[in-house]
Formats: sequence, C-alpha cells, structure tokens
Amino acid sequence: MPKYEDKDPAFFTQQVMLIGTYDPDGKERFCPISWVSYTWGPPPCLVVSIWGVKKTKDNIARSGLFSATVLTPDLLPLAEQFNRGTYKKDLFENMEYSTQRGVELDVPLLSDDKYSFECKVLTTTEVGETISYFGEIVNVNMSDDIRNMDIFDLRKINPVVYSPNNYFTIGEHLGKIGDFS
Repeated sequence: MPKYEDKDPAFFTQQVMLIGTYDPDGKERFCPISWVSYTWGPPPCLVVSIWGVKKTKDNIARSGLFSATVLTPDLLPLAEQFNRGTYKKDLFENMEYSTQRGVELDVPLLSDDKYSFECKVLTTTEVGETISYFGEIVNVNMSDDIRNMDIFDLRKINPVVYSPNNYFTIGEHLGKIGDFS
C-alpha cells in the first residue's frame, strides 16, 4: 500500500520562512511558514499564505506589516520552538536569541539571520481558513557574506526547504538559465 495517495497534496520544495510580527503588547512573535512565493514588481511582493487560527494572522491584520526571515539550518531549533506543534516550554525557556526592529518598517527581525524581508501588506486573498498576504518588499536585509557573493549561491546561503514532514537543504549548482537550451 502506498504511503501517499493520488489525491494527497504533495507540497514539495517549499521554502521555509519565519514570519515576524509584534503582539499588541509589543512582544515579538515568529511563526514558521512554508507557503511562500514571490511576485515581480513593481512593486515586488512576498506572498505568504497562513492557514488556520494563528496570532500571527491577527497581528498582520492589525498592523499590516510582517518580516520574513529565510530559515537556515542554524535557525531550525528556534523555528521548531516557534511552531505550536513542536514547541517545548523547557527547551524554549533556555534558548538564547536576539531581535531588533526593522530598518524601514516596525517589524521584528532576528539579529543573526542571513536574509530577511520587511513587508507591508498591499492586499489579501482568503480561501477557506487560509489568508494569502501580498506584502510589498520594502526592505531586504542580508549578511555581508551574501551581499558580497558573485552569484546568488543557494549552497552558501543554505535555505531550508520543506517537503511533507521533512527538512532539506540545497544540493549542487546545475548551471545558469540558458545553459540547457
């Protein structure tokens, strides 16, 4: 018997981001989300779809703002503690991390991340319990090692990719656009 049925959604090769917002009391909140895509501008947008009941959705509805941090393997333990399904109070209370305010928008950022976006919601689309936010990318924050790359090398950035119930990283560089035509 197959583990996956023909009609099972396969949601594969999804990039994971930590979506950052502020709670009404000013406390930072981060939520790992893998339903993320982009639009090309103007204005360029990050499209983030969030399913179910989440305080992050309430915060975005209230402020119209969010940050999105590219999840890298070093951030996985923290991301798992930001996730309701994998949160463990004793682990979270002993984790150390620092945050800072966004450069352009009032959004929380993880201080040691490699790459993050600051976004302002332009529009939303609601389908069932999922809301998709089209967030104009107002600012991009990147580490110096990324800023100084000759090519945008995903092997060095090392983003986490999600496939049903599993995390992966990027493998080899296959070539540039046009190399196979």
